[in-house]
Amino acid sequence: MRRWCILTKVIGFLGGNHYDFISYVGHVLSEMNFQVLLVDYTPLQELMATVPEYVFQKVTEYRDLFYVGAPEITEIKQYMEEETYDFILIDFEYSSKGKEFFLCHSICFVTDMQRHHLEIVENLKIPSNIERFLVVKEESPIRKMSFYLRGMITEMKLQESNYFSCPWGERERKNQMRCQYQYDIPWERTSSSMKQIVWSLVRRWIQYQEKEEIGILHLPTEGMI
Repeated sequence: MRRWCILTKVIGFLGGNHYDFISYVGHVLSEMNFQVLLVDYTPLQELMATVPEYVFQKVTEYRDLFYVGAPEITEIKQYMEEETYDFILIDFEYSSKGKEFFLCHSICFVTDMQRHHLEIVENLKIPSNIERFLVVKEESPIRKMSFYLRGMITEMKLQESNYFSCPWGERERKNQMRCQYQYDIPWERTSSSMKQIVWSLVRRWIQYQEKEEIGILHLPTEGMI
């Protein structure tokens, strides 16, 4: 039985190649007994590639999560109105033209440090009433990257507490491959830095205060990267 009663919350994820990150968020929410729908609007259906069998545009249940590829916007609205799911996590990649953003309560940008990717994220037009978060996968950072990121955060009018930096290397790349080739969500193999970021975001999205559940999920009790 669910311990919380909330209206359906829709979280949009923007950026490239982050199907593993969305899977981690969905996994944690599912472990907390939330009903979670993961929606794939990416051109290459990257998120759906983590599911062994599915029918395009039909909801598929796998690993206690629900998945659907490129549904009509009217379907998402219906799920929200009927409160079919507690959370709807939408992977837009860079494909949205903005018309779907109005469905979201929050937007989470997840990107690597390549400048052309950062520029796309920086130039996306997001309605000012939507809360925004930025997760940057840092691999071999150089000094000028820090200056660029600082200016980008200022330009986006992003709160400092909504910015997260995640070390990225061989371990994280292997975990991505496990998502698609082993159809697994390798949460136990995930770095403590990644777990900390996921937990910080989940806590914000559910206004979670109680700590007795944290040990069950093997999550840190406090702190952010």
